[in-house]
Amino acid sequence: MNKLSAKVSPCSAPTPAVLHLPTSTEGADPQKDLRTESEVRGQEVSSCCSRCPLKAVLRLTAGLLLAGCVSATWAWAAHSAKHTLTRLHAPFFIIWFCSNWNVLFFPLYYLGHLLGSERREWPTVQLRKCSRFLGDGDLTLRLVLKGAAPFSLLWSVSGYLHLLSLCRISISDGSAVLCCSHAFAFLLSWIGLKDRFMGVRIVAAILSITGIVMLAYADGFHSNSITGVALGVGSASTSAFYKVLFRKHVGEVGPGAVCVLLSCVGVCNLLLHSWLCVLLYLTHTEYWSPTQQSVPWSSLCTTAALLLLFNVLVNLGGVVSYPALISLGILLTIPASVAVDWCMSVTLVVSNVRGAAFGIISAGFLLLLLPEDWDERALRWFGTLWHSRDESVLGEDGGTDTPRPKPKLAGVAALP
Repeated sequence: MNKLSAKVSPCSAPTPAVLHLPTSTEGADPQKDLRTESEVRGQEVSSCCSRCPLKAVLRLTAGLLLAGCVSATWAWAAHSAKHTLTRLHAPFFIIWFCSNWNVLFFPLYYLGHLLGSERREWPTVQLRKCSRFLGDGDLTLRLVLKGAAPFSLLWSVSGYLHLLSLCRISISDGSAVLCCSHAFAFLLSWIGLKDRFMGVRIVAAILSITGIVMLAYADGFHSNSITGVALGVGSASTSAFYKVLFRKHVGEVGPGAVCVLLSCVGVCNLLLHSWLCVLLYLTHTEYWSPTQQSVPWSSLCTTAALLLLFNVLVNLGGVVSYPALISLGILLTIPASVAVDWCMSVTLVVSNVRGAAFGIISAGFLLLLLPEDWDERALRWFGTLWHSRDESVLGEDGGTDTPRPKPKLAGVAALP
């Protein structure tokens, strides 16, 4: 299980319409200045409506609710996965079973299309439209394997490493390390995709690496946390490579294309990785005896369903809200995981070093959410504030200053 998702691009709020009120001039027609009381009230109501962006408020509220759902779903899924590992130590089989549920992505997207769209289309028509990024022509099995096999491999490797890390570290530590995948994605994009250099994001990457080092040595040098954090870093790096590969080969696409790709990832996982599960079972690397230990199907299905719901919220939440709020929900997985560890584990101790590491990683994550032109916007905002302050000071001085009469010199007669 992992936090693999499409690229979250910053979304700007909709620009409200500007209301142009007529101004009176000296040469204007006096008949045009005569307005009835109803027209004046109508313009006042329209002006009030333009100042109250109801849609933006609704999108903001939906985004905050989705952020809470994202964090809670991830924390619950991580706890369920760790509980499953205690009863069935087969991390690759668990991630293989959970990844197969990705096949349901496109059916869920089509169900939303039927419920929310006025012009309904057949599933084959929607599938053909949403799968154009894979190539021209019909969607064949060869085209699916060629386009989605690398993503399926990265998805499975990242999830497998994360489950291995959960065997050695807590859920909160694993969530904090996975949040650093955004910093790794920026570094890979800067090197591989020649993205714009931003000093604030370099600072965010440094903060993320510092937080990882503090987590690794929070329990001492001879503990399992170093190995667990190292496995978590491998999972986060693989997730970052997934995002960069998505940007390079897929680019900016709609939610339908993302759902098609994730469904293709599930198909590739089912066809290409099943033999590896059989091989691990036959070699007793991941072995369970049917007579002694049965597979906990209830816990396994709960983990798969929660992971599917988490990825649906992350990839499709930008349709009804701002993507930045969905990213904020990923950051909130850290306190949510701490709460789950606190409730489910009696031996959890949040030391000062671990708390500082969580704070440093969170600060780096928030810096990564800043848009590319954040410095220009900040300078423009400060310039506007300074200009308005100067105007207010000048207005106060102009209203109080009055011309004073010149004083007469003593002993000098005034000339007529």
